[in-house]
Amino acid sequence: MNSLLILLFGRGEHIHHGYFLSPNDTKEKAHIQLIELLLERSSLPPGSTILDVGCGLGGTSRYLAKNHCCRAVGVTISGREVEIAEKLTLEETGGQDRTADRDSTVTLGEGSVRFVELDVEKMGDFFTVEANKVTFDCVWISEAMSHLPDKELFFRNTAILLNPGGKLVVADLVQSGWTNGIARGEGY
Repeated sequence: MNSLLILLFGRGEHIHHGYFLSPNDTKEKAHIQLIELLLERSSLPPGSTILDVGCGLGGTSRYLAKNHCCRAVGVTISGREVEIAEKLTLEETGGQDRTADRDSTVTLGEGSVRFVELDVEKMGDFFTVEANKVTFDCVWISEAMSHLPDKELFFRNTAILLNPGGKLVVADLVQSGWTNGIARGEGY
């Protein structure tokens, strides 16, 4: 594990919780098991374009690019997290050269990844202007929903950015009964 990550965070490249299948699972294994569970439940096909909302240090984005051949864009509000995510990505590729563009894409396996410093509330505007115009097969958000002050705006932006038939993949802790209100049409 990267000593920078241990020093800064006391954990690995994933900031989210894990899915522990046995008492012997390490947190690193549990992190990957959660990603795999979400891939299984969502039936997200390999090669999908993914917007990883609240990507943190980019662990999930890198995993999806490298192991699921996805073209991932990770967004986080923290410029420092983008710097660390980019550094870890370059370390993983053995220092693959990139263009001078800060948001340039790096190839990982048969997929690719790039990271953008962006307030999630502005993602609808950012990805619809000509210079950044892109839509996604999947908007992926793992344990970041609780940090969003305007959840309704997030869902509206997600609808704008998803390709027809696209998927919203959410993993988060929610208060009991929260989803029942949505099912009854009571909103977010």
